[in-house]
Amino acid sequence: MKESIYIDLNEDIQSVIQKVQEAETENLDLVVPTGARVLQNIVDAHLIKEAGDENGKILTVVTNDLMGRIFAERAGLAISGRAGESESIRSVKTSITTGRISDIIPRKKTAPANFLSNSPNFSLKPSLAKAKTPPPKLSRGSKVGEKKSENFFSPRSKGETGADFLKSYREERSKANVFKELREINKVRSVGPFRFGPAFWVGVVVVVAAAVGFIVFGETLPRAEVTLYPAREIESTVVDVLISSESTAINLAKGIIPGELLTMEKSESGEFAATGAKDVSEKAKGQITIYNNYSAQPQNFIVSRFQAEVASGETGPGKIFWITKSITVPGLVTKDGQTTPGRISADVVAAEPGEAYNIGPTKFAMPALKGTPRAGKIYALSEAPMTSGKTGRASVVSQDDVARAVDELKEKLKPQLDEFKKNLPNGFQFWPEAYNEELADSSTSPELGTSAEKFNAAIKIVARAVIFKSQDLDAYINQQISSTLDSGKVALSSSKEVSFLKPPVVDYQKGIASAALSVKYDVIDELDTESFKKEILGQQEKDIKKVFSVYKNIERVEVELSPFWVRAVSSNPDRVKIKVVGLSE
Repeated sequence: MKESIYIDLNEDIQSVIQKVQEAETENLDLVVPTGARVLQNIVDAHLIKEAGDENGKILTVVTNDLMGRIFAERAGLAISGRAGESESIRSVKTSITTGRISDIIPRKKTAPANFLSNSPNFSLKPSLAKAKTPPPKLSRGSKVGEKKSENFFSPRSKGETGADFLKSYREERSKANVFKELREINKVRSVGPFRFGPAFWVGVVVVVAAAVGFIVFGETLPRAEVTLYPAREIESTVVDVLISSESTAINLAKGIIPGELLTMEKSESGEFAATGAKDVSEKAKGQITIYNNYSAQPQNFIVSRFQAEVASGETGPGKIFWITKSITVPGLVTKDGQTTPGRISADVVAAEPGEAYNIGPTKFAMPALKGTPRAGKIYALSEAPMTSGKTGRASVVSQDDVARAVDELKEKLKPQLDEFKKNLPNGFQFWPEAYNEELADSSTSPELGTSAEKFNAAIKIVARAVIFKSQDLDAYINQQISSTLDSGKVALSSSKEVSFLKPPVVDYQKGIASAALSVKYDVIDELDTESFKKEILGQQEKDIKKVFSVYKNIERVEVELSPFWVRAVSSNPDRVKIKVVGLSE
């Protein structure tokens, strides 16, 4: 039974070859319209012939296209008589099949022998079967027959790439000076009424360039990437680990990983409003300077009274203040006729509570010296106001005020603490459970419970973390997983989920942290990608999934061929890549 395949006017060679491959009948008629894109060059003709040979098809070309019939016959394809032949066609065919190139091209204007070769060994790829058509015999008098340059359409040697072929072609073209000879050939008439004019040879050059391009792109660009999604099983194990700053090397056998204790201290202070309140009865306080302008001898005083002068416009006695301890006022000093009184500073407290004793700077006398020679010679001055005298309801520094101040100061330190946690040595990490922030010190002024409108607070925070190298822990966990795997199984490290069975135990003084880790991970069957690659070489895209459908341990397959026109996996294993999802690249 014979099947007819009808070729469209603009159908490309790849589509024709695919139709030949997919045809179910052994005997095929290729019906090619006049002017069709295919069979306008010797390359397409050879490709069709080799496609038929490789797939066990007997091909017959049915066409009225002159050049198509010529190229088809030269490639070894059968020509159907149903198309009808003119005398001019027959004459050209006869000339070509008998190899009398000298009858077409005058001897004095020789065409390059390697151009449009009749060689039956022409092949674009080593895997295609060679054509069986015998080469034409050249006449002894033909200069073409004397030319010994190698045919650039001859079969490539084993291992030759498209780039090698193109380089060889360019060198041969240069040697033969093809384009110069083409200009000579364009002036020559062929047998019969057919003329090989400029348009013909321009077309030939285009065909040759297309052939070379087809070879180069066909050999260098085609790529195949097959992605396998293996069936997964979830496994789990428990891993005990000790992070120790006292260890310098990883001990996989004992589960000890070297670590470091990272420490940072930060301080912060600020002023805050006192919001506490209580009934108070407080005496004013301050400081005075006591002068001795009486004698060069020191003057000793026990705890004594000092009375403030009455300010101008005020009535009543001056306010009484007591020094808080006994003092000795140095004697006066006379030097160069100048006398300087002796002096000493002392703390004083008001005799009674209340705001009335919050007086400004003034002069003080000692009531006990009234009526004595020392009166007026022993005196005191205050340079600052007396303060803190009050009675009734007043603001005080409360516990809540102190707690609020500490929290606000901690918040101010938070950016610095965050930077501490982020800026670890390269490759190190820590468990959040092995990180600690401690309030090492805090203070307030005035103290807690003191009457004040405002107070100052200061804190010091010490941050500590037990850190370790991520790769060390990962290596230890992977080693523990591998020890539990069955033969022929592979764990997907990218799928690991690690959690604590219970919070780790941390000793920040020694810099150690111990923990029991629960590890969940995915397991797949070990896949022989090299064997898979051999199975799919040369396979059509639609057939690849069929290849993998028999493997129950593979759930899904994705195939990506490039460039976009490629329809089958390359026969070259170096241009085929198989990835298994989940395995490291």
